[in-house]
Amino acid sequence: MTTQNTNSRPSGPGGAEWLFGIGMTFGQDSPAHGTMRSGPWMTGPDGAPNAAALGVLIDDTLTLAAVLRRPASHWLVTTEVSIDHVAPLPLDGRTLTSRGEIVSADSGGALATGTIQDESGQALALMSLRSRYVPGVPEQRPPGMTDPALADGPPAEEPAKPEYPEPERKSLLSMLDASLEPEDGQVKLRMPGDPFLGNLRGTLHGGIALCASQLAASYWLPAEEGMSIASTRITYLRGLELSGPVEFTARPVHHGRTFRLIEVTSRTASGKPATIATVSGYAGSARKS
Repeated sequence: MTTQNTNSRPSGPGGAEWLFGIGMTFGQDSPAHGTMRSGPWMTGPDGAPNAAALGVLIDDTLTLAAVLRRPASHWLVTTEVSIDHVAPLPLDGRTLTSRGEIVSADSGGALATGTIQDESGQALALMSLRSRYVPGVPEQRPPGMTDPALADGPPAEEPAKPEYPEPERKSLLSMLDASLEPEDGQVKLRMPGDPFLGNLRGTLHGGIALCASQLAASYWLPAEEGMSIASTRITYLRGLELSGPVEFTARPVHHGRTFRLIEVTSRTASGKPATIATVSGYAGSARKS
């Protein structure tokens, strides 16, 4: 992904959405909806379908639901995202659909919940997001956000959007230009700190951090051992700068035969924790994938 000609991909906000083929619709009085077409690229380090493919779709859907309820002159900072995966991901090209709604919101923040399902109506994931509202609005808006509810004042006329070719999608690791490297009883996922995968504030997109965390944890949850991701809870403590390479370190907290718990941490350039995720995996009938 990162080795492509930069003229053939978005240069500002929207890189993560382009990479994963995500489209979003929203309105002031309706839930946020997203779509993403499935495919054989939605695989992890072991070549099996991997829940990490949903990371950006989850983050975008719930963030849009919450940002529509922000106070004037404020924006949203995500603090926690939780997901329960309830069915295996299809790889056959069918369209996945997400829906996000507000459960509670006040001047301090919001709680949003949602679901992802396939074309048959089969639920794939249940999800929730907690956020804080902070003063200040980013100069750039997310792609397509022309709804007056998202602007402080009349929305500016949106320029025509250039057409970009479809990205090459082979696997989740290749899309992030990432590698997994075992090291002293842990495994490190390393990826370039590419601004292309940034958010409106110039730090790593929360959905990419979720995806990378789950991919790192997947090293300890291989399909050949009957394991797969069942649930994830990620906490966002600080923005993850994109001025250099980014690392996600996964270590097993519990490594049983049928249930495992993996902790994944990323750190800022100064060594402070940026994200902390706990990823659980089950074997057998507890999580069929």
